[in-house]
Amino acid sequence: MEILRTKWVAMTASIWIQCASGASYTFGIYSAVLKSTQSYDQSTLDTVSVFKDIGANAGVFSGLLYTYATSNRLRGRGGGIGGAGGPWVVLAVGAIQCFAGYFLIWASVTGLIRKPPVPLMCLFMFLAAQSQTFFNTANVVSAVENFADYGGTAVGIMKVSF
Repeated sequence: MEILRTKWVAMTASIWIQCASGASYTFGIYSAVLKSTQSYDQSTLDTVSVFKDIGANAGVFSGLLYTYATSNRLRGRGGGIGGAGGPWVVLAVGAIQCFAGYFLIWASVTGLIRKPPVPLMCLFMFLAAQSQTFFNTANVVSAVENFADYGGTAVGIMKVSF
């Protein structure tokens, strides 16, 4: 259906993705449980939190992937990896990272897996938080491309919605 391929549907979907993307801002909600179940002191919890902050702000990989995934699309060849191309590739990588990172944190907190060493928990947190850069890149750049005359407004909407 062609109606599902409009810039307005893309904007709406992007807003929902931004709202539900496992924002690292929620760390305060589950940090106490993470601290108690993993037997962390405050300093160790702060270290895990630093990796959350680094992951949420290191968007170089997502930007490079977006450039690669959309380069063929921009040249009119249908898209990057396997013909899928475009922002969907970046969103898919972000979704995989988000699930893997938060699932492994959840699994360690609930006892599904053995308590990981702190560096491994830092990696889980980095992976989970870094997924946000993939969502941000795909959504914000797409919004700016779709609403070129209102780029600032599009960025504002994308960043406020989450």
